[in-house]
Amino acid sequence: MADYVQRIVRTLDSMDPTTPPSYHGGLPGYSQRSSLVPRRIMTEHQYHLTSAGSKPPWATLKVISRASTPSDVPIFLEGDKITGSFTVDLGGSDHITCVSAVARGQISPGPADKEALTFVELTTTLWSKENCDPQTSSGSSSRCSSKLSGHHEWSFTLEMPSSVTLTATSHFQSGTFRLPQSFLERRFSTSIQYSLIVHVIRSRFRVNSRLQTIFIYVPATRPSPPSPLRQLAYRDNSPLPGPAADPTGWETLPPFTVRGTVFSTRQTEIMCQLSIAKPLCYTRGSPIPLRITLSSADVQALDLLSAPRAISVHLRRRLKPVMPASKRNGIFDANADLSADPAENIAAAAWWPSSDGAPEYAASTSRGVRQHRLDGEIQLPTSLKPSAEIAHFAVEVRWPLDLPPRALLTEVAVHGGSPALQSHRLHAGGQQPAAQAGGRDRDDVPEQQPPPPHVCASAV
Repeated sequence: MADYVQRIVRTLDSMDPTTPPSYHGGLPGYSQRSSLVPRRIMTEHQYHLTSAGSKPPWATLKVISRASTPSDVPIFLEGDKITGSFTVDLGGSDHITCVSAVARGQISPGPADKEALTFVELTTTLWSKENCDPQTSSGSSSRCSSKLSGHHEWSFTLEMPSSVTLTATSHFQSGTFRLPQSFLERRFSTSIQYSLIVHVIRSRFRVNSRLQTIFIYVPATRPSPPSPLRQLAYRDNSPLPGPAADPTGWETLPPFTVRGTVFSTRQTEIMCQLSIAKPLCYTRGSPIPLRITLSSADVQALDLLSAPRAISVHLRRRLKPVMPASKRNGIFDANADLSADPAENIAAAAWWPSSDGAPEYAASTSRGVRQHRLDGEIQLPTSLKPSAEIAHFAVEVRWPLDLPPRALLTEVAVHGGSPALQSHRLHAGGQQPAAQAGGRDRDDVPEQQPPPPHVCASAV
């Protein structure tokens, strides 16, 4: 079982973060080169049930999915139909009364909890003794009087809905939720799991059979395109217009003041304002443009805090388990130190002096106040999972701003607010974003800390 779980984790971490295979050339905004990429051939997976001994399998489940190889876990994108077949080869007669296929999505709270929350379940009957001719396996109004025997094959199709409506419980409020992506991580026992199960029901006092496989579900979410001016900058490979030139393309947060002591000798304060490129929805693996404006009458402190390495902006992921916080003892690995605050940094921003020009005096403030502007970006990890919220489970990402380091300023006032982001798997239409920090000199762009292994987050 441990090997199977590891295989699911590897599949989730290695999935292509760009466009799903069948979308090549079919979506707006992609380059012409994308349309030349052939569609991936769908893969057939087979699972078997065998009797005791070395006999050949008497039951076979076949499923068609987007996975790369038959040994991989089946993968389905939102809107895909789960198609397959179930075959039985019965050497003699069998007391089978019903055969059904079930696709199910569940939130598993963890090994210490017995009950999982089923948020979606689809069932189709492949064969029933009550209304079927056992010789042809086709529907009939007459009741089957004999036992099922010989070779039979039934095809089935199940289509997962894009959203579900859940009624309220003591742990969450009622509402309509998008189906989340499969979620499984070593350090977090709560998981989102989808499974395909075929039930073989026999008559009373006889043992039933079940053949099942876990599959990966991927929501086909897509962010809105960037502003027209930013798309133009991407197309021309030119610097991105800032919030002043492109006000509709940026989310500018309220300004806040950092107060402290410079080198433990004198008091100072710096006004800070952070802007994040809209929309606040991004495809994993893509860059998030940033801009920060620093204003102060203390030129020395402003110069110190305007150094690219002095500003720390991270994406921080927070996981919300199914169980209430009062019952979350042991949910996280103790070595991860996440029990007090179940959140972790997943990506850091790189900064460089703004292309708008040299430092200038602030026109809207008192005389003598200077402004420094820096451009930056955060490169989203390719292993980032889409944001999710269903029932009492959620994956969310926010922006903690750490400015400045304690070595430069002491008694720093902490900025509390940060907007939420959403991460998606599909690229937006229009010109695709290009990283701005890639060609910068390493003296201007600090090294980014890689995301921890097996940590996949979703941004909003």
